[in-house]
Amino acid sequence: MFGKRQPLICRLTTQAGFSLIELVVVIVVIGILLSMAMQSMEGLVKDARRAKTEREMEMLAKAIVGNPDIAGGGGRSDFGYVGDIGAFPSNLQALYQNPGYGTWNGPYILPGLTQDSTGFKIDEWGKAYTYSGGTTITSTGSGTTISKKIADATTDYLLNTVNGTIMDANDSLPGATYADSVDIKITIPDGSGSTTIKTYHPDSTGTFTLDSLPVGTHLLQLVYTPDVDTLTRYVTVLPRHKGQLSYQFASEFSAGGGTPGSEILRPDGTGSVTGLVASGCASNFQCVDEISSDDDATYVERASNSYATDVYSLGNPSASSGTIDSVVVHCQTKKEHTQGNVCPTLYVSSTEYNGTEQTLTTSYADYSQMWSTNPNTSAAWNWTEINNLQAGVKIKGQNSGKPAYCTQVWVEVFYID
Repeated sequence: MFGKRQPLICRLTTQAGFSLIELVVVIVVIGILLSMAMQSMEGLVKDARRAKTEREMEMLAKAIVGNPDIAGGGGRSDFGYVGDIGAFPSNLQALYQNPGYGTWNGPYILPGLTQDSTGFKIDEWGKAYTYSGGTTITSTGSGTTISKKIADATTDYLLNTVNGTIMDANDSLPGATYADSVDIKITIPDGSGSTTIKTYHPDSTGTFTLDSLPVGTHLLQLVYTPDVDTLTRYVTVLPRHKGQLSYQFASEFSAGGGTPGSEILRPDGTGSVTGLVASGCASNFQCVDEISSDDDATYVERASNSYATDVYSLGNPSASSGTIDSVVVHCQTKKEHTQGNVCPTLYVSSTEYNGTEQTLTTSYADYSQMWSTNPNTSAAWNWTEINNLQAGVKIKGQNSGKPAYCTQVWVEVFYID
């Protein structure tokens, strides 16, 4: 009833695999896709590096000349390194580390760039930025040049002009009589880490021009010398600036019950102190006695970083009566290089009296000091003292090859007749 059992047979089916050609094609496709992905990734990384480098260069530029978007007191308040020093830095390190300047107020770079003392000077490819005191910062780490222009010219930030007018309490202009009795003094950084005071006078219409000013907020003093009426203000100088200011004294130009007058006294002989070296003339006083400055034609000099003094006898004034208001000593002086200072000097009753130390610039400028009383007696001046007065200059330079020079000295006596 049962048939013969048949043997069990298992059938194994096989499927064909990838051929060698197919595998090669797949590998090639994967390689192409990986190559495209790598190229895309490299492009993204390069773009990110470029963007970050450009941001860093922008921050470095603002550290040098300031951020115009930062304001205070109703106006721009940030002028960076240039606003404090009066010059562009010679290198980027000066933005982080004080090069030895008294007016340096850094660091000027943002905290994000100062994780170490050198990283802010290197672009995102690890190559140093190129900067040597000019108006452009350059990165070449990408293989191409990336540039950041700081300014069109350094003069945009260093040589600006402010115009103004000055009147008295009655809105009167000084006229020819009183114009020389108004001193306009602005204190600015000198480019070498100190400050200098530039002195101007208005014309007969009360108009004055303050020139060659660096950007920043600077102390301005306007003094009507007969009454010692002083206005103290701060003026903000912007890049490519030609501002217009207006000021008014509390006193009247003709106040005081008399007629204001002034006398100019110039050197006419050797004084009691001779410590400077003459150039271009036989006697020291002849180097500084001209009515109009001859600059480097004749001058006295000090080729050392220690002070030396010259004082000179002065011609007598034509006036001999009236109340003497003040005596002002003027020195037309400059330095040869980065160091140089001046103190206008009086010599009274065999004693030398020096004015405030002022830092020189590398161009001749008028440095002055006013004495409203006789420094020897602390009393009002009299005409006998004026007739016996000697005055001069105390200066120092940097070293034997970089002196300080004085080319002109004169004394102005203000009085009410």
